[in-house]
Amino acid sequence: MSARYTLQQHPAFSDPLSKEDLYTLVSRGSLARGEMCMDEATGHMHTVGELVSGMRRPTATSGQSRLTRPAYREISPDTEIPDELEAEAEEEEEIEEAAPAEEEEDDFDYSASGEIILHHSHPSWLGYTKALFLCLLLTVAAGLLFVIQLEYAIIALLCASSTLIAIAISRFSHDYIVTRERVELIWGIIGRNSKEARICDIRSIDVYESGIKGMLGLGTIDFSTAANAGIEVQFKDLKRAHIVKDLVRKLQRGVDPTDD
Repeated sequence: MSARYTLQQHPAFSDPLSKEDLYTLVSRGSLARGEMCMDEATGHMHTVGELVSGMRRPTATSGQSRLTRPAYREISPDTEIPDELEAEAEEEEEIEEAAPAEEEEDDFDYSASGEIILHHSHPSWLGYTKALFLCLLLTVAAGLLFVIQLEYAIIALLCASSTLIAIAISRFSHDYIVTRERVELIWGIIGRNSKEARICDIRSIDVYESGIKGMLGLGTIDFSTAANAGIEVQFKDLKRAHIVKDLVRKLQRGVDPTDD
């Protein structure tokens, strides 16, 4: 038996629905991906976007027919087709025409709130130039000490490995995310902190590329909003920073990058 889900605070759909039903409602624009629903079997809460992400359009034999097809009615050649049936047929044709675009959209990753992630990155490895240089020196020292004293060589290798692991942890604990609605910085290892700014509220976008990091193609993006005189969100040591800036500017103009 397939899982059933109940939408929370949604009086239009009070009965339990299957995943196919949820997908149909989302594709028709009747339901947002950020809506919360409860699994009837486990009692766990999910967003609609989490449940329908990656799904393909249900076949005619699935539960979708319950939502999209009217009750059977025999129509002879001389019978005039009611306006509501014509409207249903036109709606089904529109859904079928839009199906390829929906399947293509499902190739994107989604945030926890059901938004499509247009950009997701971490600080570049090249942003840790000093730590990487130290790791290189320790590795060279380990090679030289290998001939002289094996114990010291092992210690140097362990220090180099620890430095590299620390760089990796620092890098992957910082996430830079851009969706249609917001830019967001998430950081932390055990406790995850976040800071975001809505696309519509961003007043200025400043990009800085200077020094050795600038020569390596790294930049820092500062997002400022009208509500705050300072920097609201900062993407640091980011590769192709100007491309991310252009992406946000397109979103502010109402251009959908997924249509490119």
